[in-house]
Amino acid sequence: MPYTISFTIVLIAIILLSFSVHELSHAWMANRLGDPTARLEGRISLNPLAHWDPIGTTMLVILILLKLPAFGWGKPVPINDRNFRNPNRDLLLSSLSGPISNILLAIFFGIIVRIFIPETNIFYQILILAITINIYLAIFNLIPLPPLDGSQILRAVAPPRTYEIIEANSMFFLIGLIILVSFAPGVIFSIVTTIVQLIV
Repeated sequence: MPYTISFTIVLIAIILLSFSVHELSHAWMANRLGDPTARLEGRISLNPLAHWDPIGTTMLVILILLKLPAFGWGKPVPINDRNFRNPNRDLLLSSLSGPISNILLAIFFGIIVRIFIPETNIFYQILILAITINIYLAIFNLIPLPPLDGSQILRAVAPPRTYEIIEANSMFFLIGLIILVSFAPGVIFSIVTTIVQLIV
């Protein structure tokens, strides 16, 4: 799709939907596992405003409007692991539910594309874009570094002291990750492209 005003609006709408599904999945899973904190704050919702981070989401939208390399995030879901029956397991499940929801959403869109939408239809391009964005969100968030969701995988398998050191330096890792993804996105892009091709 050409980078027009219409494309920009569609792109922002898809990202906000994908963010909302991701964050509400965290909240829903945490609630199912015994922690109602996010539910009580209204986070089990598809309303993008419920998940809008004043810095991360606003920055993302502005960068897209300016046609610049875009990076951002949704409002973190509050989780109190003291409410979990098995804190280590349940925190891991709550964290992974976000990326998994994006993968499932991408597969859902892929089924629609395969069955109902011909390649000549404008909605084909829109759904391919939606699939790509959701796979990208899933892959990126599964990177095992704090504060990404994948960090809980690292926490589950790494020695506690090792994880504490990584977590203490998470800001440096995050900055490096942002720079890498923004200016050298080839590795993640190749993985995303391969998965998208498998789905559609």
